[in-house]
Formats: sequence, C-alpha cells, structure tokens
Amino acid sequence: MKKNATQLGDESLANAFRELMEVVINMREMGVELKQVQHAPEFTYLLTPKQFDRIKRLCREKGWLVPNQRGILIDLHAIAHPLDSRESKDNCTPEEALQILINAYCAYSQIGLNKPKYAQSIIFNTGRKVRVGQTSYYALAVVKVCEEGPRRYLAPVTAYHATEAKLRNIR
Repeated sequence: MKKNATQLGDESLANAFRELMEVVINMREMGVELKQVQHAPEFTYLLTPKQFDRIKRLCREKGWLVPNQRGILIDLHAIAHPLDSRESKDNCTPEEALQILINAYCAYSQIGLNKPKYAQSIIFNTGRKVRVGQTSYYALAVVKVCEEGPRRYLAPVTAYHATEAKLRNIR
C-alpha cells in the first residue's frame, strides 16, 4: 500500500529523532560530552501553519516576543535533556523517551501555554498516546521564545508525558 504525504512525513520525522537519539546514546556510552561533538547532526521541525499561528497568537495575548520563524531546531541537546530527565525522574527507557519526542512533535499536535513559565508554550498530542511502563500518556514538548538579533524563534526546553488531567489544565 502506498503511503500518503502525511504518513511519509511522520515516518521521516520519526527516523530523524531515532538517528539523533542513537548519537546521544552512543556519545553517552563513550563518555563524550555533547558540547565536544563536532559536526553533530540536527534537523528543523517545522510547525504547521495552524500551529505557528496559534503560538503567535498566544505570544501576542501574553505580551511576549512573537516568533518570526516557524522552525524548531532539534539538535543533540534537544534529545539529551528529555532522555536524561525521563530516565532519571520516570524510569523511562530510551525507546519510551523517543516515542514521547516523536509524538509530541507532530503535525497533529495542538498548542497551549506552559502556565507557570514565562514565554513558554506546550506542544501536545491528544490524538496519539505513548506507553510508559504499563500506562498510556499524552506526549508534550515545551518550547520557549528566544531572540537573536532580528530572529525570534522557538527553542526546545524539554519533553515529557502527562495524564489527561494535566493536559486539561494546560488547555
């Protein structure tokens, strides 16, 4: 059966996250700090026009800087932080952490506010759940607005899994 553009995009995104996760795990196993890695792989997650419009609207409503670029750079640090946090705090396996990232950064994901934080938004997926241990959760990614000269962009903060109750509080 032939895959449509959305399926191909989802598969490509999952592969990109998987490749970066492998590099992070290999560097960790070899004892190499990520800041020492030269020519590290990276990619840009492009928000859908609807996701980007929602983030811009939330930023305007809150009086925050409004991003003028819809890409989110996903590098080794964007993978390592959620991986380390989920492993240490929640006993997640690397595969579970990978699934959280893949499902949070998705064209179907919605946008909300990270209410206790300044200039941070949440990207969350209510259509697909991730399994952590024996329980199903929703995947969330936290991004923040950064400024570098005329560029105002979104940068990853972390990613995690959450219950439906936590998700209701975010929306």
